[in-house]
Amino acid sequence: MHKLMLVAGFAVATLVPSFALAQSSCGQQRDNQVGATIAGAGIGALLGSAVAPRGDRTAGAVIGGVGGAVVGNQIGRPGADCAHAYGYYDVNDRWHANAVDRADARGYFDRNGVWVDGAPNGYYDGAGRWVATANDGSANGYVDARGRWVPASANGYYDEGGHWVASVSGYYDGGGRWIAGQSSGAYDANGRWMPGARSGHVDPHGVWIADAQPGHYDSEHHWRAGASRGYYDARGVWIGLAPDVGAYGVDASYDGSGERRDVGSRQAWLRQRIQSAVADGTLGRGDGRRDIRVLESIRRQESDMRDGAGQLSAQDERRLQQRLDQLSTDLRVSLNGAHS
Repeated sequence: MHKLMLVAGFAVATLVPSFALAQSSCGQQRDNQVGATIAGAGIGALLGSAVAPRGDRTAGAVIGGVGGAVVGNQIGRPGADCAHAYGYYDVNDRWHANAVDRADARGYFDRNGVWVDGAPNGYYDGAGRWVATANDGSANGYVDARGRWVPASANGYYDEGGHWVASVSGYYDGGGRWIAGQSSGAYDANGRWMPGARSGHVDPHGVWIADAQPGHYDSEHHWRAGASRGYYDARGVWIGLAPDVGAYGVDASYDGSGERRDVGSRQAWLRQRIQSAVADGTLGRGDGRRDIRVLESIRRQESDMRDGAGQLSAQDERRLQQRLDQLSTDLRVSLNGAHS
């Protein structure tokens, strides 16, 4: 019996190394381990039957199969990084959470299966490009009830069983207070949080797609009605997204349908564009600080212009849009200069 186990183990170790070499993300590593175990059992059973004495080939197949499965399982065992991964992104840019102690988590796998140190600090844009944020790391994600770390930008995650869990980093209550922690729901058109309401849909391929929100809460915790795409970080700061935030030629004053963006959405988009450009080095830190100061000035002016009901007059909105137009132009010139 011992001889059969050794023969089966040696054969499996020789014939199944490709499973170990094919590892990338945690999900693929788990699949590889299952495949290597099955392949090892099959190879071990065949060889065990072949080398067993006549009349003992059934027992030889069983023993060889067990030995091959054990060796195949060890060959395909996930690498050490998986035991220290927050999770991984799949090719659809969806997050797969990993149940790992935060004290042991050291990085994650990106959509290409490449290991990245630290927790995710941004999101994938519409073109599949990574957009880094300048937030404090503690605001980039939250922990669910089972200790799984989830990026705030993900709008949910796949659990270990492959089930999608729609989830956000928190919500604003009726009094405009940020309630931090894993939550599920959506806002209505008046900014009321509706627990359990669907915030997205599943496309024909079974991929979760977050819907545009009917508005968002700004930095002063005021509800700004109007279609908005983005997410709240773990501290309740709205991060506005553009259809393709990585494209330098995009005019931030219009959305994908050709409609002019509202003042709040444009400010959120420009802030994110400035922060990501500073993070990837295409905009100098000094220029970035200057542009952020201009944005803050526009935000203060907007706050002063709003009436008691929080509304802007048409004239005041035109003035703010003109200032945002100028900032958008200045930013485009700076970015084009960096690429010339």
